[in-house]
Amino acid sequence: MSKKWDTRFLGLAAHISAWSKDPSSQVGAVITDGNRIVSLGYNGFAAGVVDAPERLTDRDRKLNLTIHAEENAMIFAKRDLSGCTVFVTHPPCPRCASKLIQEEVGRVVYIAPSEDFLSRWAEDLILSKEMYAEAGVEVTEYALDDIDVGNAQITIAPGGYFKQVLNRIL
Repeated sequence: MSKKWDTRFLGLAAHISAWSKDPSSQVGAVITDGNRIVSLGYNGFAAGVVDAPERLTDRDRKLNLTIHAEENAMIFAKRDLSGCTVFVTHPPCPRCASKLIQEEVGRVVYIAPSEDFLSRWAEDLILSKEMYAEAGVEVTEYALDDIDVGNAQITIAPGGYFKQVLNRIL
């Protein structure tokens, strides 16, 4: 997979992350087979579980109720994920890393975490990386400054109906 496609799928994961109602951590994931999308996911409560503000602001409760973006993408894939790539806006936690490994995902791509994120989750991310190395899963981490949007050839037509739609929904 090229850096162009990595950038495109990371951008899609970032877009999907905005669908999460979590006020503090919006995460998006895209699973691909080559350059074909297999599944999408974002973090949130299970279908039918009320995402009331008091649940979303109670950190311990929220963490217990939340299905992570990677988990949702795996659940909705409804197919074998052997050799697939998962693109995530944040590095997967050990819980998700173990599930990705069990699904035989071949590659994990994510945006390098911020210092704030690392201050809370650095030990967990070390464990995830150790598991990937043991299981032979390729990991690609992009610093935000290394993501080349220009090279990804992402364009939006300057006019027409589609531009009007985008202006309304974005």
